[in-house]
Amino acid sequence: MSLPKVKKKTIFAYWEKGEPFFTWKRALTLHFYVRSFSKLEKFLDALFFNPPDLLYYYYEKSPEGLEILVKDIKLHFNLVRLPLILILHKLEPQRINQYLQAIDDILFLDTPVEEVLLRTELALRRIERVSDNNPLTGLPGNVSIEKKLMEILQGPGSFAVAYVDLDNFKAYNDLYGFTKGDEMIKNVARVLVNSVNNWTKEGFVGHIGGDDFVFIVPLELVEKVSQEIIRNFSLLLPSFLKKSDLERGYFIAKDRRGNRVKFPLPSLSIAIVPVHQGKFKHIGEIAERASQVKKVVKAMPGSAYFIDRRS
Repeated sequence: MSLPKVKKKTIFAYWEKGEPFFTWKRALTLHFYVRSFSKLEKFLDALFFNPPDLLYYYYEKSPEGLEILVKDIKLHFNLVRLPLILILHKLEPQRINQYLQAIDDILFLDTPVEEVLLRTELALRRIERVSDNNPLTGLPGNVSIEKKLMEILQGPGSFAVAYVDLDNFKAYNDLYGFTKGDEMIKNVARVLVNSVNNWTKEGFVGHIGGDDFVFIVPLELVEKVSQEIIRNFSLLLPSFLKKSDLERGYFIAKDRRGNRVKFPLPSLSIAIVPVHQGKFKHIGEIAERASQVKKVVKAMPGSAYFIDRRS
C-alpha cells in the first residue's frame, strides 16, 4: 500500500560554526531539516516570516538577543507553543530565570549528540501532544487520531475503529446549560477511557470535537467494550437529568426552529468499522464507511452499537 511521505520537521539553530554544533547538525540532519544562523538579525527575520517547528538558541552568542526572541517575538506573535531549546556553556540560573516561561529545555556544550537527538524529539512530541489534546477532556485530538488510524492501516492485526456520538446533546445543552453539558462530555470521556482500559492495553481513545469521540481496540474485543460503555453510560446518565425528565423518558426543549418538542434522553451511538491491513487505502475511506454505519445505529432506539460486517 502506498503511503504519503512524512515531511521532515524544520529546526532553526542560532549557534556558532565550530564544535559541538557541527557534529550536532550533522546528526540532526538525518532526521530533520536544520537551518543554521550565525547572524541574529537573519535568525529573527526568518523566524518571524516563516516559523520552524523548533528553535535552538546558543545563549553565550548573544544574551541580549534572547530577550528580543522571548519578549518581542515568541510571546507576542502567537509563537508561544514553538519549542525553544536553550544552549548554555554552564548553568547560571540567575541569568535565565526571567526566560523560564518560554524555554522548553536546556542543553550544554558537552551534551552527547545522542542526548541532543533524544531531547529534540521529546520536545517536539511534547508540544504536539499539548497542541493536539482537547482542552475540555484532555484526550488526543484529530492529529493524534489520524496518526493512530495510519498506524493500524499499515500494521498487522485486526482492529475496530468505533465512532461515538452523544445523541440529542445540543438540545440537552441548550436546556440544561453549558456547565452541565461540559460535565457530561467530560464524563463520557472518562467512561470511554475506563471501559477501553478495562479490556486492553492496546486501546486508544480520542476526542474528535464537541460530542464526537473515537476509540480503537482489537476487533475481537469491540463488542465487550461497547457493551461496557453503554452500561456505564446508563448508570451515569441519571445524575445529569432532572427527576421528572428521567421518569417520563424524555425532555422538552426547543428545536432548531424554536419550537418546543420532545427529545429522547441523551444516548450513545457507536458506529464500528473493522480495519485490517489492505482493507482500506486511506483513512478517508474509514470515515466514509463510518458515516454510513452511523445512519444505521442512530435509527436504533436508545444507546446502541452496530458493526459493519461488509468486506
